[in-house]
Amino acid sequence: MRPQSSTPWLNIVEYPFHTREFDTGEGWLSYVDHGHGKPIVFVHGSPTWSYLYRRIIKGLGGLYRCVAPDHLGFGLSAKPIGVDYSPQAQARRFSDLMDYLRLTDVTLVLQDCGGPIGMSWALDHPDRVRQVVLFNTWMWSLEENRPAQKLANLVGNPINRFYYRALNASPTFILPALFADRHRLPRASQIQFLEPFRNYRERRAIYAMVEGLRDSQTWFQSLYSRREELLRMRALLLWGTKDPLYGVEALNRFESMLPLSETVVFPQVGRFVPEEASHMAMDEIRWFLLNQPAFTQNVR
Repeated sequence: MRPQSSTPWLNIVEYPFHTREFDTGEGWLSYVDHGHGKPIVFVHGSPTWSYLYRRIIKGLGGLYRCVAPDHLGFGLSAKPIGVDYSPQAQARRFSDLMDYLRLTDVTLVLQDCGGPIGMSWALDHPDRVRQVVLFNTWMWSLEENRPAQKLANLVGNPINRFYYRALNASPTFILPALFADRHRLPRASQIQFLEPFRNYRERRAIYAMVEGLRDSQTWFQSLYSRREELLRMRALLLWGTKDPLYGVEALNRFESMLPLSETVVFPQVGRFVPEEASHMAMDEIRWFLLNQPAFTQNVR
């Protein structure tokens, strides 16, 4: 377990979990393993870490085993230099962790780029997946997604790259902009999200994940080409419709891919439903896990 003294900035009231570490061979990967029961595995996106799921984990940990890794280069995990931080490399490490933990009958909870990472494992191990819960995400080529390509090109621009490195720019401006109402991200929570990425060396993985929106199209499309394997998979779609990248269009595509899905739409929420509407999201997941009938509704 990681000693809390090694992360003095960590708010242990908000994030009261003892973390464990898994040796990926490229660096130590931190993960939460909290509670007992059937496993729920939470996979975060960018530019966040497992802190995004803290409230849901605390709410469900009394009945379920909640596992929440930080991708290598994110959160409390190691941030080695010179390793591959592409989405497909993160998917490989996630698969290795799942084999190490020997988890079966898994409920996957996926958000943002955690979607393709987790769905890649689900496609390779359908016998180990019970169901999936998806927050604003995707698993197909983003070549036609103009906002995603614009973001990737901005990050790849040499001037912006210099600004990011030399002037110590950070995700400080990006993260609040992805909320429907940036006031829903209190300053204290913003600090927790951003503290693991204070200098450029700590932000390499975020940078690579954004570049992956442009450079990993073949891998993303390979996942989409296998979508028929998901027809029998039960799913809960919890969607913030004010997400500029993965909004209603992405939701509609997942609904067509997953005929056994239930949908809950959050019209006044952006990309980070687990943060902006955590209690409602937790309640919906709890009902879903208890096998409630399918339904579609709107939530404010």
